[in-house]
Amino acid sequence: MKKIASLIGLIFGLILLSACSSTDNTKKDSSSKTLSVALEENTQPLSYTDSSGKLTGYEVDVLKEINKTIKGYKLKYEAVSAESAEVGLESGTYDAIGGGLFKTVEREKKYLFPKEYTGVSTIEIYKRKKDKAIQSLDDLVDKKLSPVTANGGIYNLLIKYNNEHPQSQIKIPLGESGELAKRYRGLADGTYDAVIMPSNFGADKIIKSLHLDINTAKKPIQVNATYFLISKKNIKFKKAFDKAAKKLRANGTLSKLSKKWFGEDMFKYKVTEE
Repeated sequence: MKKIASLIGLIFGLILLSACSSTDNTKKDSSSKTLSVALEENTQPLSYTDSSGKLTGYEVDVLKEINKTIKGYKLKYEAVSAESAEVGLESGTYDAIGGGLFKTVEREKKYLFPKEYTGVSTIEIYKRKKDKAIQSLDDLVDKKLSPVTANGGIYNLLIKYNNEHPQSQIKIPLGESGELAKRYRGLADGTYDAVIMPSNFGADKIIKSLHLDINTAKKPIQVNATYFLISKKNIKFKKAFDKAAKKLRANGTLSKLSKKWFGEDMFKYKVTEE
């Protein structure tokens, strides 16, 4: 009977301990503030919705790792169009957004940029293979480019070039980002002479799947750090995000994810534009 009583006491103690532990975890979870992050729905492998309807990609995995590391916050994310992301950040619908975003003067006025960048992107000139003469921005004067988004990273790159070369201007067509596959088809059929695009938007996979006779210029025209943008009202969150991102960069997690999704460690490139 003593043994049975001792066993009952032990079981009761374990149940009580488990209940206390559960209560502690509940308190910890309830004390974490949930923030909403918008990711682009069709920029494979950066972030995209797969055939089962699940949001996946490099930035999704980065946010999962941030969630494991960050203190005081829990991040939930959803897929949106590229055009909706920044609008939602401005309106307060989202607390942060992804999308392989570059620093620009306009964005720095409106949003918070983390100290730590969480991605690296080379900016490439995509062209028809037969057009061997197109190798740099100098070669795009009088050429037809696919549309670029106003005030985006590519737009600012081209504006900077034109400001530095007043006698040889590149024509900059403005338009919505649209479907990436449509741009490369337009390049292949002669609608455009070149597409300037970050490498982290999965161009190689799209071009291969469509069997297009397209390649890149010999060298990237720029190497950019990429960031998640944060609402200016979330200064405390930015500090917590910086701490978590710094840890993921230092312990090699971001390099590992880069190899998984882009086939190489993009962090090996020397960033020319932050």
